[in-house]
Amino acid sequence: MVLSLSAPGQLRASPDAPMCVADSPYVSGSPIHLVQWCMPMCGPLMSAVPIVQRQPPEDRAIDAYRRATDEIAAADYEEARLQLDLAHRGLSRIADRIALQSGRLELLRHRPARAADFFSEAMTSPHESVRVEASYGRVFSLLRADDPTATAALEELLGRYPEIPNRSEILYEQARSLIRQQRYDEALTIVHTLRVEYPGGRMAAWANAEAARLGALGHRGPEMTDADYVRRARRLVWTGPLDEAKLAIEELLERPLTGEQHAEVHYLAGRLARFEGRWKTAETYMRTAQLFPMPNLATARTVQSRANDMAQAANARDRDDALRRLTALRAGRKDFAIPSARLIEMIEVASAAKLQDEVDASLTALGTRRGLSAGVLFDAAMAAVGTGSPELISPLLEDIAKRPYSKYRAAALYHLARLYELIDHPSEAELFFSQAKATAELTGDAYYAIWSENGMRRVAGGQRSDGREGFHSPSERDTPQAPRASDDALADRLQPIAEAHADGYPWIARAVDLLRVGERDAAIEELFEAYLQWRHAQGRPIARAGLDCVARADNRVNEPIASDVRAVRLELTQEERESIATVAAALGDIGTAGGLAGPDFIDTLPRAYEWLVVPAASRHGLDPNLLLAVMRVESAFQRHIVSYAGAVGLMQIMPRTGQWIAHALGRQDFTPADLLNPGLNVEFAAWYLTSLIRRFDGHLPLAIAAYNGGPHNVRRWMQESAEETPLDVLLERIPFTQTHRYVRKVLVYYQAYRQQRDLEMPQLSVVLPEQRVDPLAF
Repeated sequence: MVLSLSAPGQLRASPDAPMCVADSPYVSGSPIHLVQWCMPMCGPLMSAVPIVQRQPPEDRAIDAYRRATDEIAAADYEEARLQLDLAHRGLSRIADRIALQSGRLELLRHRPARAADFFSEAMTSPHESVRVEASYGRVFSLLRADDPTATAALEELLGRYPEIPNRSEILYEQARSLIRQQRYDEALTIVHTLRVEYPGGRMAAWANAEAARLGALGHRGPEMTDADYVRRARRLVWTGPLDEAKLAIEELLERPLTGEQHAEVHYLAGRLARFEGRWKTAETYMRTAQLFPMPNLATARTVQSRANDMAQAANARDRDDALRRLTALRAGRKDFAIPSARLIEMIEVASAAKLQDEVDASLTALGTRRGLSAGVLFDAAMAAVGTGSPELISPLLEDIAKRPYSKYRAAALYHLARLYELIDHPSEAELFFSQAKATAELTGDAYYAIWSENGMRRVAGGQRSDGREGFHSPSERDTPQAPRASDDALADRLQPIAEAHADGYPWIARAVDLLRVGERDAAIEELFEAYLQWRHAQGRPIARAGLDCVARADNRVNEPIASDVRAVRLELTQEERESIATVAAALGDIGTAGGLAGPDFIDTLPRAYEWLVVPAASRHGLDPNLLLAVMRVESAFQRHIVSYAGAVGLMQIMPRTGQWIAHALGRQDFTPADLLNPGLNVEFAAWYLTSLIRRFDGHLPLAIAAYNGGPHNVRRWMQESAEETPLDVLLERIPFTQTHRYVRKVLVYYQAYRQQRDLEMPQLSVVLPEQRVDPLAF
């Protein structure tokens, strides 16, 4: 007898040969499951033979992948290679991701040519992030293998992904490859590029040392020219470290450069001074830059505009300059003939320079006009606070407060209370704070409810800010655990949806396989891609998200969807979307869960990524509720999102800011792609927000404004206001619409998150901090 399969996984006897001579089923090395014992079919009283059930091929592949992961962790790369081969054959839906892993493994095994083959296979992936990583890996491997096609492949890569992360590392590999091939002139050209384009990092240090080493051997590369030094300084200003940028510019200011080079160096020096809040110095450098020829008209206009801005900031509190500006704004007209918008501008100029008579004259002129909108009255009142007479400001606010349906009513009542507080009438102040709070709560304006409650506590109990706004709350010390729902259970929940929508949403089936092998982050990426495609089918595509957008510095390629494909994708039901959202939430991806389940889910204020937020907040002394509030406003918990400006990830950090933070933290291996990692992104955001709070002397609203609008801009807004301008009034006058709204949203969410933990809102200061030079400058 021979053995044959009569049922899945069960061996039976065949009459052609005795069972006792069959090959042992154990030789394959696959797991065996004993299912029953049979008596022998040849010879009496022979030992019983086990009837076995083998694992289905897919299960064997899953086990093989998991074993490969363990072997890689144990550095047993040969065994890992065998297991990945088994997984690759049995898990066809994620063969591209297994090929990507195999390519990485072959690099660890020092087999770059074989790695390039695997990366080439992974480049056919349906997922954009896999294609980007595979494209990079292939070129890297070709360079490691000294392949003659490597240079052409690198040019193609950089053409497709001009801002690809690790660009300096791949140029480093190219230089090393050329050196191994003894092509020293070409290698030194790449080394020179690294010295000029990537200063301040480990690649520049290697490039300087390698240029010196090869020079000692008689191989001379390109010399550093003045143009190279200027370009290097520009890159340092852009990416940091800023200390090195300052030194580079100081040296260049002493060199005999060409006219255009002098113009650029002085402009760069002005930018650094602007970052630090040295307005007059910044203006001087930029005016000097204008004395030299510019490369084009656009550059000349930019420098002119910046110089004028710095002059305005530098002279904002100068009385003589303010009088000259007022004369120009008046243009010989009487008060009654000046448009209201121009009168408000005159109030702003006069108020910053403490010209009370001029402010009061403009307020009087406005007060005689009828039919002015609440917005005009409110802007005039806010421009005058700090310099104008309270008895002239209060009628403007009282007029607004009498308009029951005005959106400015709560704001007017609040600032009336503040006026009474400033003139030391606590009873009236408390009354108006109470009215403002009631109005704000009635109209759903949580921002003025926060400030009104803040004012009531201050007036009633004399409470003042302790300078610890936004810092650590003792009750938040316990670190929550990351979600650890069973991967198999989550896969089981997705399985029927994956089967029902295999054609429209192949990413769901891929997520199922990835969960089976324990690749949770990759599964999250696939579910996010399914969400993006669902949005696209609805005609609401997300413009930027993921590694591809970071590498290309451009929008997603949302190709038109065929009508039949769109129809299939729109068949995804609300119930199915909620099931996918439940899985995404269980994996910790609250952003995708909220996108699929709808805004009501996000409005519950989930404490997303708290297992990352709480430790990061603790390390930097922050209140974790503040980080959650900022994350909610910045990204709505979408870990892959990229803004139009290029900000990346959960708390939307710009790549340039990320580079500066990395320098400050000593992270030499940082690339912008790292910002897609939630752990690093949250850590960087916590460090940066902490630094901003400290740089603004513990004044949380200013730090929040600086996180969005830039600290140098916040300092400029302070500079262009009177010294006595209250902080809450400055917030009303933020000229950037996005930043103006941003501060309000973050404070409102901050209070809501604290309320989840039964914590009061901290007392917020209403006094601006002292102006000073900012040494960090970013």
